[in-house]
Amino acid sequence: MPTLREPKRRTVPKSFRIEQSAVTAVEREAAAQNVSSNTLVNQILTQFAEFDRFTRRISTVEISSSIFRNLLEGVEEGRVIDVAKSTGSSIPQAFANSRSGKVTVETLLDHLRLFGKYGHWYEFSEAPDSQNPLVTLVHEFELNWSIFLVHYVTAMFEQIGVSPRIEMSDRSVTFTLPSKK
Repeated sequence: MPTLREPKRRTVPKSFRIEQSAVTAVEREAAAQNVSSNTLVNQILTQFAEFDRFTRRISTVEISSSIFRNLLEGVEEGRVIDVAKSTGSSIPQAFANSRSGKVTVETLLDHLRLFGKYGHWYEFSEAPDSQNPLVTLVHEFELNWSIFLVHYVTAMFEQIGVSPRIEMSDRSVTFTLPSKK
């Protein structure tokens, strides 16, 4: 079965002066990942260009997944829902506006893709159906995180008048968007 491939991105030669300690760290990490230093630097810069510079504008923080999981376990379901609704109705719109200047179904899906890819909130997958996009978010943070995601996604799309059909388990959230008109 053939796989879908992303179009090859154009690269350009560029020269920078970089501190020796940073070069050493990149070279060591590239060797540990069995990739070239060039590949690793490109991945780092791409993450900055697509994600990090925008998450700074919405004041994100990074914590270990074990801390996050333990914090989630101690929160009452009602509070999880309140936080999800509040943040889902503001953060995705701010992120989308910051990145593209508009809030649409596609820019909100892009928000979800990027938080999966770089924020490590979940594994994002999308079934290629042009009629009813089907998105699945698989995670390791148990039921409270699924509850959060359901209400976050619902609030996010409500801001633009879209009501996804959502199903969840303790480790995943799946939603279908209404048919494109």
